[in-house]
Amino acid sequence: MQIETGWLHSERDDDDLETDTFPQTLLRYGLADGLELRLNHDGYVWEHAVGLTAGAVDNEGSGDTAVGFKVQLQEEEGWLPETALLSHLGLPTGKAPLPSERFDPDYRLAFSHTLSDQLSFGYNLGQAWVSEEDAAGDRDTRHEFIYSAALGVGLTETVACFVEFFGDVPTGSDGGPAHSFDGGFTCLFGDNLQLDVSSGVGLSEGADDWFIAAGLSVRFP
Repeated sequence: MQIETGWLHSERDDDDLETDTFPQTLLRYGLADGLELRLNHDGYVWEHAVGLTAGAVDNEGSGDTAVGFKVQLQEEEGWLPETALLSHLGLPTGKAPLPSERFDPDYRLAFSHTLSDQLSFGYNLGQAWVSEEDAAGDRDTRHEFIYSAALGVGLTETVACFVEFFGDVPTGSDGGPAHSFDGGFTCLFGDNLQLDVSSGVGLSEGADDWFIAAGLSVRFP
């Protein structure tokens, strides 16, 4: 069993909005070789309007929960990457006005290449359904193409860094793409504890202007 949890702060200048989320939490439990059960909670969300009195909150509430699985499809062999399928179903467990209020699925194929003892390259492609309130106050579900590509570099036996491009592109619905870039560091403390920090910027209008995050991962042997 492994627990991954952390804090995220993001800001959008166009909407004069800043958001804090804590604790975003993912529980991973190995059911068999190459198969894990996944339980994810979005955490508690605070949305602040920039320019209001310090500490003022416009919206706050608990985010949704998702349950899913990850299954290994292919071990790395020569030029063939290690391949896995991930799929989740979002559950409307959050507190209004922030949750989706619908059952939203997603899936993705994840690929990983070992380039050398210090370098690794991973990428994934998939699709997600996202429900949220539109400007008129109606609930709308859109589907998006989702992707990421990350290069990891081992600096020492316990410290590594990474850079990553990721985002989503609406398919069959209105709205522009949200492309982002980030980078960060991970640090191992023993075999079963890891800390990470990261920061990034949005590359398109649909993405957050900038964000910063910190996380903790604990594995129970």
